[in-house]
Amino acid sequence: MHSEFDIIFAGGGTTACVIAGRLAAADPSLKILVVESGQHSRDLPIHVQPSQFVANLAPTSTTMSCLVGRPSQHLNERSPLSMCGRSVGGGSTVNFMVYTRGAASDYDDWAKFGNEGWSSNDLLPLIKKIETYTPKADQPTHGYSGPIGISASAMDLGVGKQFLDVAKEYDPDRPQLEDNNDLVVANAYSPWFKYIDSKTGRRSDAASRYLYPHSENPNLQILVGKRVKRVIVENGRAVGIEYTNDAISCPGASTELIIAKALKLVVVSGGAFGSPAILERSGIGAPPILAENKIRVVVDLPGVGENLQDHHGVVPLFYASDETATMDDVWSNVQEHTAWLKEWERSGKGKIAQNGLDAMVKIRPTAAELSSIGPMFQSRWETFFQHNPDKPLAIIAPLAGFTGDHSIMPPRKFITMCYYILYPESTGRVHIGSGDDANAALDFDPCIFSNPTDAQPLIMLYKKARELARRMPSYRGEVASHNPQFAADSPAACKETDGPVPISAPDIMYSIEDDKAIEDFHRNFVQCISHSLGTCAMKPRKEGGVVDSRLNVYGVTGLKIADLSICPSNVGTNTCSTALLVGEKAAAIIAEDLGIDTTIRSARSILDFIFEVAVMIRGWVVRYIFPAAKY
Repeated sequence: MHSEFDIIFAGGGTTACVIAGRLAAADPSLKILVVESGQHSRDLPIHVQPSQFVANLAPTSTTMSCLVGRPSQHLNERSPLSMCGRSVGGGSTVNFMVYTRGAASDYDDWAKFGNEGWSSNDLLPLIKKIETYTPKADQPTHGYSGPIGISASAMDLGVGKQFLDVAKEYDPDRPQLEDNNDLVVANAYSPWFKYIDSKTGRRSDAASRYLYPHSENPNLQILVGKRVKRVIVENGRAVGIEYTNDAISCPGASTELIIAKALKLVVVSGGAFGSPAILERSGIGAPPILAENKIRVVVDLPGVGENLQDHHGVVPLFYASDETATMDDVWSNVQEHTAWLKEWERSGKGKIAQNGLDAMVKIRPTAAELSSIGPMFQSRWETFFQHNPDKPLAIIAPLAGFTGDHSIMPPRKFITMCYYILYPESTGRVHIGSGDDANAALDFDPCIFSNPTDAQPLIMLYKKARELARRMPSYRGEVASHNPQFAADSPAACKETDGPVPISAPDIMYSIEDDKAIEDFHRNFVQCISHSLGTCAMKPRKEGGVVDSRLNVYGVTGLKIADLSICPSNVGTNTCSTALLVGEKAAAIIAEDLGIDTTIRSARSILDFIFEVAVMIRGWVVRYIFPAAKY
């Protein structure tokens, strides 16, 4: 392996794969090193077979890292958890593959921090450049020639359709659309499309679509099982990295430190947890944190590791009828998995090409729903949501199956009702636990519910999700262990049933004690949704920022950060789409800095231009002329 490179990527996750792949394509002579703590993901069943995403969640998994947070008084002294990908391709190789995109105003919010070039209008061409969108042609905010395949379900399990059918009658004032991911819609039901290739039925991830196609280039080196300890800074310039063996990928291996030199640029891409840790071990961060870990201050940058944001949610479980098509058989029975695997290998279809998530709803609460959330949330609604009609409060979705350990459950079929809030006010932090040991556990506190307004909407969402579930034909009652512990004589008590209630049935009436049971359930079970971001924020330095709008780390030359840690504020989406977008933007910035021509060879058609103008006008109309519109 070379000892000197033009560009070194400290981390090989989603964003790094996008950037390295784009740069390698634009200039194959660039010497590029990607250093990843996990292992390769190329062609491995756990990564390419969509149904196997659950295997990445197993307690023994080495393809995801699990961070354990500080015990929290807000969570009944429980330690919250957060997961992040640890393989080449990062989260895009292990996530649930659900295709969701942020609101246009999310990126406009970024631009308001003084980040020129990061508004939704600036980013729309890159948003489209990412994808090949197959569900429907000629949609103005979607792309049709990008690396990442977006598809509808390869097999109709029926649970998603039941959810949408029930919603048409039970929740008729909330529209149903073919696409609620057009950057504007924030209050509608829709099919839930997937990061799955429509032809092969394989996961469509950043490693396989951006990076691995260039793996035969001898100037592109991918180093796996190695953890970056620090960036080497000399005379104010990043000149390389120091790395060692990763303790999980290479158990028992040497802890010897190895140096790789960067002639042009070091790009830290360790994610919302890894990137601030690398900076702090490099002497870049808040002096008290550095002093506590016996690290000399290279740059006083107190924003490092702060501003940690995520989405917070819960997944109550329901019994399904024996006739319901779910993923439980594939996830719990080797013989069933083998049988379905043959169909997938032959046609790219069937349950192996499924994730069990076929429908969802983005919710902005009605007046009645807003009232039910309570007065504590009112100020948050008025100051943040009310004047941003493209921002949903939350997502609710049915998952056809149980993603946990089936050996501890009865041999039944299940439906999981997932719900999570997208813009919590609570923000957390993550810092190093050791200045010496790159493999040491991080000091992590997501501060869930530290702002009490975040707990209130979840109570409404539980009730909404339960009412939708108990009207679905497959419904056979609640799994008591995975629901609130209501009193046995409460009308809300969880129990098994022989079938659903009629669409016209009255909603369950919850007492004050019942609401307290729901709140306790959330405090005992709420988790980060592993959409972590913001810990090296792209903001002015005096406002706690770590990088500028061109991703340069303040106080050091030749050093950029490119991953979800740079997000200055939250996004109302599952964050793979944002990680891909940051990668495309960073690739363009770096190429420009290096004088590399990345011009797309085929000129944009006049129709594309018209579509982009149309969506800009539509967003303007929705936001400023009809702010009270439903979607």
